[in-house]
Amino acid sequence: MSDTSRHDSSPPLSWRRPSLSSTSPGVVLVVDDKPENLSLLSSVLSAEGYEVRAAITGAMALVAAAADPPDIILLDVNMPEMDGYEVCRRLKADRRTADVPVIFISVLSELEDKVAAFDAGGVDYVTKPFHVQEVLARVGTQLLLHRQRRELARQQKELSERYLEIQQLHATLREYLSDRAWASIAAASASPEAPPVPTREVLTILITDVAGFVRISEQIEPGPLLADLSLYLATLTQAIHRRGGQVDKYLGDGVLSFFKDAGAAVLAAHDLQREIAAFNGRLRDAARPIFPTRLGIATGPVVLASIGSQGRREFTLIGDRVNVASRLQAEAIPGGILMDARTWQAAGRPAGAKAVTVLLKGKQEAEAAYAIVPDLAAALPSPS
Repeated sequence: MSDTSRHDSSPPLSWRRPSLSSTSPGVVLVVDDKPENLSLLSSVLSAEGYEVRAAITGAMALVAAAADPPDIILLDVNMPEMDGYEVCRRLKADRRTADVPVIFISVLSELEDKVAAFDAGGVDYVTKPFHVQEVLARVGTQLLLHRQRRELARQQKELSERYLEIQQLHATLREYLSDRAWASIAAASASPEAPPVPTREVLTILITDVAGFVRISEQIEPGPLLADLSLYLATLTQAIHRRGGQVDKYLGDGVLSFFKDAGAAVLAAHDLQREIAAFNGRLRDAARPIFPTRLGIATGPVVLASIGSQGRREFTLIGDRVNVASRLQAEAIPGGILMDARTWQAAGRPAGAKAVTVLLKGKQEAEAAYAIVPDLAAALPSPS
């Protein structure tokens, strides 16, 4: 800096330094090899409430800034051993000080001098002789911009973290819902004031249940029981998904699933019984209670709807065929399959299905059904 700098003892009333913080105006590091210039700027800045630090060489400035980064740096260009341009380049190369704004103050006023300052990483350039009001205004403006950039970076980081959390929650929730349930949620989110309109479709409902599960649960400690049940349900879910079905919900030890194609539902039932037979074989080998599973299948029109209140909603299937599938399952032999006549017809009259007549709970008349006995279900070759 030069001793020719001029300043007023106080800024005019028409000028106001940009508002920064009522408690911490900012920390300013002033770098100049001439003590009188350091004293001048220190007194002016201190009078405005800034905390001022000083360095008389570039090397001292680098050490001081790295140890405790200031909010802004006023940097002279002409200094011995290391000029201001080199100091600024080193500040920008250090991650600890890279984002600290640097304002150059110099008697050099040529265009190339200013370009060199900005190329080195400076944010502003003040030529001497300067007015105190100009220096204070530029310091205040750059501090305000710097803090706004920091706040924006903080908010962006926070938003990125929140977005990641939402994506992780999205992925986790997706595992709990069928495609139809997820679509229902998406529709409700798009139009929260208008819940999704229920639809009616012809679907094949496949329901499974473990015969005597209450008795089984009394024989095993909760931890091992839940471990076995989780593996069992995972086996069922994978088999259902492989055949294009969707799991609507878990019913304790049972599964409510649905298919667009009755043939696929019957193939899935064969797969289920075969894989459950193998699963139960492993349980027997480990001297653990097995999970004898009954399957009921029914085909017909059902309503797909989102029901509940504002605080708790659920996607579900409603209709007579859902109830029939559940009651057919209850009538099936453990390890066997029981389907209604419409499923038998739509699935192409699967081999091994024996015609039976059943009186289902809640029905006034007996209903034609088709049963596949446990041994046959387990022994059938895997459908392609």
